Amino acid sequence: MRLHRLAALAATVLFLGCATGGKLRQRSEVLRSDIDKAKGSGATKCAPKDLALSEVNVEFALAEINEGNASRAKEHLDQAEYHVKRALEMSKTCGPTQVTISSKKAEPPPETPKVVVIEKTDRDHDGVPDVDDKCPDVPGLPQFQGCPDTDGDGIPDNEDDCPLQPGPKETRGCPVSKDSDGDGIPDDIDRCPLDPEDKDGFQDEDGCPDPDNDGDGIVDKLDACPNNPGPIENRGCPVLDRDGDGVPDAEDKCPDVPGLKENQGCPDTDRDGDGIPDRLDKCPDVFGAPPDGCPKKYTLVEVKKDEIKIKQQVHFATAKWKVLPESFPLLNQVVQVLSDYPKIKVSIQGHTDSVGGEAMNMRLSQARADAVRDYLISKSVVPDRLEAIGYGPTKPVASNKTEKGRAANRRTEFRIISTE
Repeated sequence: MRLHRLAALAATVLFLGCATGGKLRQRSEVLRSDIDKAKGSGATKCAPKDLALSEVNVEFALAEINEGNASRAKEHLDQAEYHVKRALEMSKTCGPTQVTISSKKAEPPPETPKVVVIEKTDRDHDGVPDVDDKCPDVPGLPQFQGCPDTDGDGIPDNEDDCPLQPGPKETRGCPVSKDSDGDGIPDDIDRCPLDPEDKDGFQDEDGCPDPDNDGDGIVDKLDACPNNPGPIENRGCPVLDRDGDGVPDAEDKCPDVPGLKENQGCPDTDRDGDGIPDRLDKCPDVFGAPPDGCPKKYTLVEVKKDEIKIKQQVHFATAKWKVLPESFPLLNQVVQVLSDYPKIKVSIQGHTDSVGGEAMNMRLSQARADAVRDYLISKSVVPDRLEAIGYGPTKPVASNKTEKGRAANRRTEFRIISTE
């Protein structure tokens, strides 16, 4: 007996599903008719976008009907109806207008104008002129702007989802469907017609209850975050870690900045910018070298936060870029700095005075910067840590009107561009 009841119920559900598909197919045929009317009214010219959208949505709807997706099919048909209505409205004035020019057989006097009569067409002969007729190719009723009401339910066919079956406006002209479980979803589209939907904002349209929305194994009634999976120890809520540093936001004092567990999720500070965290830096306010972060002492250079400051100039052959041997001890100390501070990168910058042409000075300063870089590389400094730029006379530090000023402007600088 139980098997018979289940079989009967399955047959009923199948029948109702077929019935729904049939209604949707009927509606699609009505919309296709409306599309043809719109084309006849000139929508191809006056409303091409809406006409195209109505056609494609009908095709999508038929595809969804074939797949058994009634809800999606209805959405496409709603869109098709919206656009075809717009196409019909916008194409009212696109239809052909009959113009009749009448005159007497005898040639009228020059001062008598010809009579022009513009007649409104009525293709379907229903008494509603095409310009006012929403259904100009199908005879209809004046109260529905020329559209028919086949099932007589007071809803014109172009607005009726079930034009062959009478129904109320609340269901867009379709008969009221049965709702066995009373969840507000008709049996013909309810996937669980005997089990009421638990309307909680999660997949409420399918008609089936969802006791564990997020699938985390904790039923919604006991889940503090029913739509977001999480472990049971966190009451079903996900463990949040916005900065991805491995410290949960609830324990992270710097939740938006990656940090260390030993710092409660906050990053290490580096006040002197030498790349050594303050917690490991014995001289946290002075730019220093690994491993303790304290500065090294040199006789010819001094390491600052933004440059290796040299205490004497690099000397080159006059008007040339060959480094003179007298500058080798100075450059060797620069090599030692780069060895003591293995993370810093340096920009070697060449400068000249304004004597001579600017183009020549630019070439000379670049060649001298390259020569210094080549010397440092020859002493085993990694090339990627060095760049060479010639600025010529463009960045003077003193007046070029005096010999003392010009001498100051002829210089080589070692600027620290990175400590990482």
